[in-house]
Amino acid sequence: MKLSRSAGEKMRWPVFLFVMLSCVLFSEPLVTQMSPQFVYESLESKEALPGVLPVPSGEKGNGISFRVSPFFYSGNFEGKTKTGWFVLSDPPWENFYLYENTPPLFSVILEGNVGDLSFYTEIPFNNNYNYFYKESLNNIPPLWKEIASPDSNFPYTAYGVYDGDSFYAVIGRSKIRWGSSEFPVAISDVSPYFNHFTFSTKGKIQYTFHLVSINPVLTEDEWEKQSTFVPVNADPLSPYTEKVKTLAAHRLDFHIRENLRLGVGELTMIGGKYPDLFAVSPFSIWHNNYNEGYTNSMASFDFSWVPKKGFEVHGEFVLDDLVGTTEDESKPTAYAFNVGVRRALSTGSLKGVLGVEYALATKFVYNTFLPYLKFNNRIVYLTNLPSSRTIVDYPVGFAFGPDAKLLNVSFDLFKENVSLETDFFYLVKGPNTLYTEYPTAEEGETKTIFGASLRGKIGHVSFSLLFSGSEFLAGLGIEFGF
Repeated sequence: MKLSRSAGEKMRWPVFLFVMLSCVLFSEPLVTQMSPQFVYESLESKEALPGVLPVPSGEKGNGISFRVSPFFYSGNFEGKTKTGWFVLSDPPWENFYLYENTPPLFSVILEGNVGDLSFYTEIPFNNNYNYFYKESLNNIPPLWKEIASPDSNFPYTAYGVYDGDSFYAVIGRSKIRWGSSEFPVAISDVSPYFNHFTFSTKGKIQYTFHLVSINPVLTEDEWEKQSTFVPVNADPLSPYTEKVKTLAAHRLDFHIRENLRLGVGELTMIGGKYPDLFAVSPFSIWHNNYNEGYTNSMASFDFSWVPKKGFEVHGEFVLDDLVGTTEDESKPTAYAFNVGVRRALSTGSLKGVLGVEYALATKFVYNTFLPYLKFNNRIVYLTNLPSSRTIVDYPVGFAFGPDAKLLNVSFDLFKENVSLETDFFYLVKGPNTLYTEYPTAEEGETKTIFGASLRGKIGHVSFSLLFSGSEFLAGLGIEFGF
């Protein structure tokens, strides 16, 4: 399967590296990413792309399997991370999401099913986050230095799924994404995982509900802000200081015709307070509750349209805040959107997808006054070499966070046992981030980058190349499954 194209950027802003994870495809009960094969088949069938993942794959298995995937990098890339006890590290896009998109050295895969119920778990053996960036760009854990050095944060994928005739439900840990774009702006799949419960109906009108638990760990500075600051228009009981952070999201997808899907949704980040039905009722319009001080809501709209066989148009828009004519600007207007087209191609057994997409996120989107209400998915990496608890924040929405523009041209080719994926990109990244003091407009440098990446596989061998300014990085790996 193809990795999400939501890759990242380094502090000097070379961008994108997508590593081909596998040469052997292992089926699983859920589809969590849009591979070129998935997109091609939908376009050739003149079917609109789905508005939400994961969806059931229809695959069911029983037993245990293994995957071995050594992978090595070479080049002048210097990874950025910080070590220490509960230290906030550099944003993952500054490292191209390289660690997240590198396969583990070894995986044990457990799966089974009973009727409409299935379970799936991957137990990886991998290099740890900090050692990967500080010492050795490969997935080999340094057992010769410390027997407890491998990544101990697994599993990254572990879930149960009920796949019925009229609805499906998932509970556990997997990726989630909204929209049909390459670079989603509402919920993207750049995070290694979300801990979630998902319920979704089947039919021409599809209703989907997610409840996601996010790690509530805060740094000392963040806790000081969370426990003392009272936002504008907050209710009299602010601040809220329960150590809990929850993302609730629901949406309706209208499959108007087989080739046209329209989606409308809402996301609410709840923090400092345990969620209740007032905040997360599956059928309420959460924004109208105005739970100032412990919620932050966004609206989303997206579509996928295949006007003719092999050609697709898609777009997505999220609105965080809109300043009306009678409102002050203490919470400025904030939004993000993308728009793109795809074309399916084929000659003989060789098939491909050509795509062009533009995405934009304004300065203040995803951000707000309180740490618990920012749209980030926080993961704490526990590592023993070096001894640390590293906090890494993954964007819930656009892969590059706020204050960013991106134009990407992609060309994917594939046939049996062979694939080639190429991207040409233009990124403009401003100084505002989720760590910017809201609602301050930073005056730092705006970075502009042109670049290209190529990745692919031939049989059991996978490879990747990145060119961006003076930066170059090459990766080579091999995979076997049994």
